[in-house]
Amino acid sequence: MTSSVEKGDKLEDDFYRYLLDQKDKRELVYGLNHPELCEIFKKKSYPCSDRGEDVEFDVVIELRGEGRVEPHMYIVFECKNYKSSVPELYVRDFSDKLSTVFGHSAKGILVSSSRLQSGAEKIARKRKMGIAKYDKHGIEIVADRKGRSWTDKSYLKSQIFKDARHTKSLKFSAYHDGKYFSSFSQLLSFLDSDQEVDGDHVIANSGISVPYLSDEAIKASTKAVLERCEHVGGAVDLAKICERLSIDLSLTERNIRDETGSPILGSANFDRKTIEINFHENERQKRFTIGHELGHFCLDHGRFLRSESIIANDLLLDKVSDDSFRYERLEFQANKFAAELLLPESEFKTKTEELRRHIDIRDRGHGYIYVDDQPTNLRDYLLLLSGLEAYFEVSKSAIEIRFKKLGMLADRRTNPESTRISSYLTSNGCDA
Repeated sequence: MTSSVEKGDKLEDDFYRYLLDQKDKRELVYGLNHPELCEIFKKKSYPCSDRGEDVEFDVVIELRGEGRVEPHMYIVFECKNYKSSVPELYVRDFSDKLSTVFGHSAKGILVSSSRLQSGAEKIARKRKMGIAKYDKHGIEIVADRKGRSWTDKSYLKSQIFKDARHTKSLKFSAYHDGKYFSSFSQLLSFLDSDQEVDGDHVIANSGISVPYLSDEAIKASTKAVLERCEHVGGAVDLAKICERLSIDLSLTERNIRDETGSPILGSANFDRKTIEINFHENERQKRFTIGHELGHFCLDHGRFLRSESIIANDLLLDKVSDDSFRYERLEFQANKFAAELLLPESEFKTKTEELRRHIDIRDRGHGYIYVDDQPTNLRDYLLLLSGLEAYFEVSKSAIEIRFKKLGMLADRRTNPESTRISSYLTSNGCDA
């Protein structure tokens, strides 16, 4: 059984490596003239006159202005790796320890792997403390840093403090002095306000918003990809597409979950051009996950994201509202791309018509594909789904969603068990 100390050390190691990686990419210290003026330490001790001994801190960044020998600021991190929400008393305890060592020359940030109790916000605000939530499996958002700040604040607040809503985890999110930050560079630039902000990095992306893409634009993108891999029909060769696009695809059986318990189905890294797919209960769904991640690459979402991970709820996103967080628009576009890639409209309609004739499904004035609770209609409908599943190698649920999106299905089922395709098929010995 892993102890709380071991869990804390694990979070420290992960976060420390994250900061080093940011520094190596020259992304960590946007608020300084040179990245070399920043040093990062783990488990470093500093003298404390009140205690008469040195005090050790988990992770410390020492910032030096150009030409200075001594740091002009310390950013000190205390890491708490808790499965449940972190109590507010840890914010207070960390603040007390920080003030006895550094006085006013340090900015303290409590780093947690989970959300904090809502009362922690009051303590942090009163004591000018910072709070950051770090999830090594999460995503890092670049888009819309300053646009629609009320949307960003709402989303980021739900990331850091305990909230009833289910939201996708960011890799890094922080709160300090009443402001919320979605990247470490934003936070550091705000903390180190004496330095000039590098406009090439911070300001250039601040006005970026995720553009609207029409159905036709996404179809054109998938068509180009299918032509590039010389697709002629049937199940799309996703490995071949990755090879042609120079994307490294790896399949694992890792069963990873985020802090809410949602399975993390896969991830993409846009700098390294990699896609990693984790364990899926449904092998057919795995192909849709790969198609989703390919959508991010082919729709040029690397302009907005350094990396991203996908959870099961992302695959259900089929519409976005005007006040949705901008990241949701990227997920929506990736889903549309995956559906069009794996089930190309023209080929999908042609194969559906072929199977309709074979099964003898007819339009008797109720709709092109009609299903209700009658056993005969249900049986024919499931045969149609099974035939398309075998041909395209995607899940029956994905096919049903495609039917609805293309206006091909008249669904008059009222029995909850028959409308929930996955549970209905499982109870009847079929693979959804």
